[in-house]
Amino acid sequence: MKKLYLMRHAKSSWKKPLPDHERPLKKRGRKAAKEMGKALKKAGIFPDLILSSDALRAKQTALLVAEELGLPSEKIRLEPRLYEADHFQILHVIQNVENSVDSILLVAHNPGISEAAVALSREERFSWMKTAQIVGLAWDVERWNQIGEKRGRVIFEAAPERTPKR
Repeated sequence: MKKLYLMRHAKSSWKKPLPDHERPLKKRGRKAAKEMGKALKKAGIFPDLILSSDALRAKQTALLVAEELGLPSEKIRLEPRLYEADHFQILHVIQNVENSVDSILLVAHNPGISEAAVALSREERFSWMKTAQIVGLAWDVERWNQIGEKRGRVIFEAAPERTPKR
């Protein structure tokens, strides 16, 4: 069985005029990433591999989740192709992961991450994932290149709690 946890990066900051690729998480985003790490841990989910976009906000999200799970940073693999990837590119990255890996947490960006969640699950409710939201899918297959669109079974869902703005 192969399990994939798709995660949209946590809330980023627009405070300073930086190139998009270099925007960091804001305080709320750091809190949400840690919250999602705790949610995964509570559910007993410890991915074999964390694939992350190389954008700063995605890297920071991946690192904070790994920290909450007690996973070493060596389990994080930065994948430049996930930055601005559409769902076809995301699927291509997943299908080329080595088959010794049974579970992946993939941290990327909208709209591609939401498109991938919908395409792989047939669930329209994932059409615009919230920041730091995670959708877990599973396939009864032995190789990553066997997963395809519209075949994943939803096995996990979590989104951070939102506090109202004042």
